[in-house]
Amino acid sequence: MTEPERVALEHIRRVTDTILGEETTPAAPVPAASGGTAAASLLPVPYVSQLGAGADKFNNDSGAAAGAMLVRAYTDKTPSPDEFFSRCGQSADKFLTLAQITAGLAAYGVTVEQRTSLKLGDLAVVLASGRPAILLVKYDVLTAAGLTPETDAGPHSLVAVGLDVDHVFVHDPLRKDASGQGQGLPWLTFYQAWTQAAGYQRAALIPRVALVRRVRITAANLNVRAQPNANTSIVGTAKAGDVFEVTTQKDGWGKVGEGKWINLSYAADI
Repeated sequence: MTEPERVALEHIRRVTDTILGEETTPAAPVPAASGGTAAASLLPVPYVSQLGAGADKFNNDSGAAAGAMLVRAYTDKTPSPDEFFSRCGQSADKFLTLAQITAGLAAYGVTVEQRTSLKLGDLAVVLASGRPAILLVKYDVLTAAGLTPETDAGPHSLVAVGLDVDHVFVHDPLRKDASGQGQGLPWLTFYQAWTQAAGYQRAALIPRVALVRRVRITAANLNVRAQPNANTSIVGTAKAGDVFEVTTQKDGWGKVGEGKWINLSYAADI
């Protein structure tokens, strides 16, 4: 177990021992992933609204918006919710199942595993190991708790992006602006909403690899650029063997720090 995973599980033990009495040993092993993130940090997943631009054709598109977020996080593609919906094998304006969202993600090259009946400890391990997760919740629970002004009668998709001792942080696509980005939900309320999702009790789509990609430079010398373009200013240099964590990818370039990009053609995955 990595240090971030250990810290995250300790957080969850404190919470569940006091308010839920839930056994926090994972119900089944959650596959490990390379890379990782600090337990209290939020994963760099772009926020996508199901009420904004490119989300005009369907009403039941929280799953499509959540899928679009993962595609944008893991690839250089930027599908809208409408575009993602069209890749899921369904044309009718109906709720997207997790299997259909999985198919949509696969169409963009993102592979996930579907799990059900997870425990909070499982989710903690997933987030601490650098993987966001698409979760289905009973949204009415969040509305009743005053955590959202919106309503949704059916199962609703969120993207979990982080945690701390008191909250799980999610991107909720059912907002017209960025107020749904990184929203902190108290663990108990979240657990209730996650457990009560009809037909999907504590279900999740979990990426098979960590969002943070670790690479080693293969070129003798490589310029670090201010933007993902060879014509932008040089802000540093790297040499063969240097290791970087890539948090964002765009057009074959990887972001390795604020205002720092490297050409991934000259790097190999670790």
